[in-house]
Amino acid sequence: MSLSKEGRQEIVEKLRDRGASLPCPRCGNTHFQLLDGYFNQPLQPAFDGLYLGGTSIPSVVIACDRCGFLSSHALGALGLLTEHLPGTEK
Repeated sequence: MSLSKEGRQEIVEKLRDRGASLPCPRCGNTHFQLLDGYFNQPLQPAFDGLYLGGTSIPSVVIACDRCGFLSSHALGALGLLTEHLPGTEK
């Protein structure tokens, strides 16, 4: 699923509002790209095997333009976890 221009802008604005504007922690670069889609990170109840299904954390991912460092940001913490995700059709 591709993010709309408006949805991308909403995500970028939320990150800026929350102070997520520091340089890359790996290489110091200040240019990033918002990846075009969502990342769903599963929470494991224990570390004794691979669990499928269950609780997860819907996120967006930002990539450093220079070194490729990835940072994920939870939609819920950004106030964007709603019935319709930013950038998707309603």
